[in-house]
Amino acid sequence: MNPSSARIQFKALKGFPGNAADKIETRAFLDAALEIVTVIESFGKLFTPVINDMNGNINKLSKVYGENVLKHHYLEDMIILNMQSENVAPNALLWLKRGLLLICIFFENIYNDAQKQEALKQHLQNAYERTLKPYHGFLVQSTIRIIYAWVPTRSQLLGQGEHQEENLVVMSDYLPTMRAQMNKIDALLKAHNLDEVPR
Repeated sequence: MNPSSARIQFKALKGFPGNAADKIETRAFLDAALEIVTVIESFGKLFTPVINDMNGNINKLSKVYGENVLKHHYLEDMIILNMQSENVAPNALLWLKRGLLLICIFFENIYNDAQKQEALKQHLQNAYERTLKPYHGFLVQSTIRIIYAWVPTRSQLLGQGEHQEENLVVMSDYLPTMRAQMNKIDALLKAHNLDEVPR
């Protein structure tokens, strides 16, 4: 099987900005979030509602960022400044973070699966229950359950043999950096009591 048989090539992704000690550069973060949207697109057309939701939040954050790219160079500064005015960015970041964390946990589950199961529905369901499910009503949960049943297999997403192994090697660096960013954003939102903003 050639490399193109894998729907996702992690080595082609720039990933999330690295140093956990520094502030998060807004543009680099938004670019990395957009890359995750392209990853979800590889899951299939049934995932369009998830893609649209994440794109909507990225667009809201991009619009706020564009209003003053100097003052909003760092995500933390942009959120605090926007919180004092229209408060659009904090709500968008909260929901984007939840969606990104779902994907992060999903791929962590795949990476840590010693059995290397082909069926990935259980991994995605686990990620959903730990991130978005508490904030969704019954109707949305039911819809999500149907969508997630159609998640591609491990080989479809990551390829087979050496191509899958190559993806796993890159994931070993990609996922901890992504997780560190999610943790930093979580801490930012909690520090300003923004972690339970309603939809």
